[in-house]
Amino acid sequence: MDHSNDTLGSNTHGSGSAFRRVGATVAVACAITGSIIGLGSIGALAAPTSSTVAVSASTDATTEAVEPMAKVTYTEVDLAAFAASPYVDDALNLAAVWGTTTEWAQGKAGSKLQSGIPLPFAPGEATSYAYTPDQQRLALQLTVEDFTELIGLASAWGSGDILQSKAELGAQLLAHQPLPATPAAFTDEQEARAFGLVGYGDSDAAQLAGLWQTDTHSAVLRAGAEILAGNSLPL
Repeated sequence: MDHSNDTLGSNTHGSGSAFRRVGATVAVACAITGSIIGLGSIGALAAPTSSTVAVSASTDATTEAVEPMAKVTYTEVDLAAFAASPYVDDALNLAAVWGTTTEWAQGKAGSKLQSGIPLPFAPGEATSYAYTPDQQRLALQLTVEDFTELIGLASAWGSGDILQSKAELGAQLLAHQPLPATPAAFTDEQEARAFGLVGYGDSDAAQLAGLWQTDTHSAVLRAGAEILAGNSLPL
């Protein structure tokens, strides 16, 4: 059976408790972890042997809150059909396109395959599909659920923009490539980058320098190290 809604809203849930930023880190809200899915009105598949996945929806792209909205049911037969299909390695790719969890994407894809309905890309073409930056970021979000790990990856990746980093790292996953390993130890440059990635700036550096009785450069490095260790800052 098929579900009529293929374009689903997505959202993120951040680790805001670690950093008490509002304005400067609103861009980071899209970059941090959590449950993703907006479903709207979708009919459930009725079957005596079925699996149910809880899904969520939010219409506000700037909020990190994800509130329960619906439960979608698909059958074990749907999952088995997907597992036996040439798309078995493409669950993340389909989830990114549809804006769902990977498990829900498997059930949806299996249902479509049994009904003879085409999926967004042909078998073997998942890695060459033209994903949007939002879909790339969703792929990373579905894979990396820890804020500290995300910032570590983004800092090591080298981009000074959290959204760009998320898209580039997500593109790696959608190309079926592994993510780079998080460094065991970070360089000064990576620590300074982490400070900026979560939305802190010069005024914050000056405030920390005053609190810690040091120069601003040293304060930025110390703050970046704290961020990469998952600790909060006194701001």
